[in-house]
Amino acid sequence: MMGKAGVTLGAVVPVAAAMGQDKGATVAVSVPTVWHFLGYPFEAGSMIAAICACIAVRFYVVQTDRKAHRWTVDVPVSALTLLFTAGMVISQRPEPLWALMTGTGIGALGAGIISIALTWVQRATGPFAPGPKAD
Repeated sequence: MMGKAGVTLGAVVPVAAAMGQDKGATVAVSVPTVWHFLGYPFEAGSMIAAICACIAVRFYVVQTDRKAHRWTVDVPVSALTLLFTAGMVISQRPEPLWALMTGTGIGALGAGIISIALTWVQRATGPFAPGPKAD
């Protein structure tokens, strides 16, 4: 019985000594890691979540839509979705959950991004868009 009390006392003494040396309470605050790309700051966790989600969705789409020589379309579309995902994360700086959803959604859009971008450009050019040629 005396041996157990000695072991317990041996564990308490260093803890008490450490507590006596503590001058004041400090609060540790965690801050997200911020990376920079071409001068634009973004949270690393959000970018990793979005890019991984986009890659996973594109891989799933490619595997379920297997066709011969389809890679000539899938590789450029996947690269485009990754670029749009990264651009969205850099411009919006979302929380990791929203970045994950953004990456998933953009990855699922795939080639639809091209038609969305075309519509956006046509709407943005407005009256400067080339009209039908007069004969």
